[in-house]
Amino acid sequence: MFRVAFGFDVAEDRRVRVVIEVVHIFIGLVAAALIGWASAWSYPRATDDIWLVAFACMAAVVLMGIGPVRRAYYDDPADLTRKSKDVAHG
Repeated sequence: MFRVAFGFDVAEDRRVRVVIEVVHIFIGLVAAALIGWASAWSYPRATDDIWLVAFACMAAVVLMGIGPVRRAYYDDPADLTRKSKDVAHG
């Protein structure tokens, strides 16, 4: 549906794929920060614990986003579609 957007072929242009994945990470960080802020605001007695969990969630968002960014940056998209029979022990 959005394969060709704003003159870029998303499937072929590596930069566009990387930017999309980084934007997804950024949106996840903003969402975690907003949820943490709202939670800390609503229950001030546990503010420190809430922010600790919020920061842990933000770290998890970044860690889970590394794989998609690496796949988006990969040069040959055909190599990403390997079947289990194509790899040893897979």
